[in-house]
Amino acid sequence: MRQDSGFVKFINIVGQFLAFLTVILWLLCLLNTALSADGILGYHFLGEATAILEYIKYWATLITLALSGLEFASRNLLIMIIYLVIVAGCVVLLCFPGTFDSLVGMIQEKTAG
Repeated sequence: MRQDSGFVKFINIVGQFLAFLTVILWLLCLLNTALSADGILGYHFLGEATAILEYIKYWATLITLALSGLEFASRNLLIMIIYLVIVAGCVVLLCFPGTFDSLVGMIQEKTAG
């Protein structure tokens, strides 16, 4: 049986801790939505923080999944490179939502001309 390196153990611990916090954040956001949508409260109890926490929720989920996948991918260099490119694509599209439309527009210009 192969022993995990210190890097894999570190990623595992950070990923587990982040997963724990992310699930708590998901529950908080879901409760916020459920209580405001059914008219129980009639408003988001998180107030102004609702939009910020929803944004953080997406990042926390992506980072948690990325760490989990990195733990798997770190066992093979080629898989790790492919995986990191995929994660980078997710980060770019999350940070810059208009990037995909720009790329498609550039491709259409090249193929049309």
